[in-house]
Amino acid sequence: MKAELSAVRLLATSAAVAALVSCGGGGGSSSSGGGAPAVPSAPLVLTSANAQNVAGDATLAAIGASSNGGGLFLAADTRSSSVRPKTHVLSRLLMQEIDRLNLQSPSIIAAVVQTFPCAFGGSRSEDATQNSATVTFNNCSEATGESISGSIAISNITGAATSFSASVSVNLTFSATGFPDESFTGSFTMSLSTVGAVTTITLSGGEILTHTGTNFERLSSFTLVSSSDSSSLVRTDSVTLTYASTEIGGSVTITTTKPFETIDGRTFPHAGAILIVGASGGKIRVTVLGDETLPAPQVRIELDADGDDTFETTLDRNWSDLTA
Repeated sequence: MKAELSAVRLLATSAAVAALVSCGGGGGSSSSGGGAPAVPSAPLVLTSANAQNVAGDATLAAIGASSNGGGLFLAADTRSSSVRPKTHVLSRLLMQEIDRLNLQSPSIIAAVVQTFPCAFGGSRSEDATQNSATVTFNNCSEATGESISGSIAISNITGAATSFSASVSVNLTFSATGFPDESFTGSFTMSLSTVGAVTTITLSGGEILTHTGTNFERLSSFTLVSSSDSSSLVRTDSVTLTYASTEIGGSVTITTTKPFETIDGRTFPHAGAILIVGASGGKIRVTVLGDETLPAPQVRIELDADGDDTFETTLDRNWSDLTA
């Protein structure tokens, strides 16, 4: 049990988990059940009019940015009044919860369900066995004006300290005063390996649905490979997925052509590129020129509207333009 949960803790040290479950763009997405509108699935026609919006939403989805401007569940002193999304929001929560489970002794981990009060109201419950763990939140508030409800379930845990695999299922709703609720549901599998200072994680799944305000999104057929180097403090991320939302009005595929590279402590990558493909072979190429600390322009958007492999339109933008 200790070895397996130690592997889980290694997993949590990477921000990769939320690159797929903390979607960005103009909002989140949600299932089409319960009266929610269906997320459009038809390939989107890419034009000069929608290029920046599509590029921004797709890029933020690829790096796991939350559209909630307050930066849900970050420590109060790290938040600002900016509406800029915070990347890898859910991974912070997963790190916290998996670490909490890892700190328990084997006898406590195997015990009955335990319930703990949250700092500012509500509660969280833990139910862990030899190879699975579930954390349930009941309006749990760890900061004034913020709360979470729902559950995270990790099952089929196998492996040791340097290799690991498991299944993860999430059904969560984040609430923060002044912002629309942000909810998401979905399941994915993960595997992990560590060689020297480099830990590599692969995540894949069929569908994740999120919802924020009036926007509904779907990530499907996704695979993420993320490596964290503890010596250089650089994380690299590569993704392939299909992204759709009610905000952009259709679906696009996203493929990494150059892995994103992010320096520890920075919000956005300083290098990397993705290719976004829509209807009739239309393409948008997004190239990262620098992170949020570097001079403008930080991101280049190129449009090939007719799919002839000639990018006829170029837009130089900053991260703040993509997150507006």
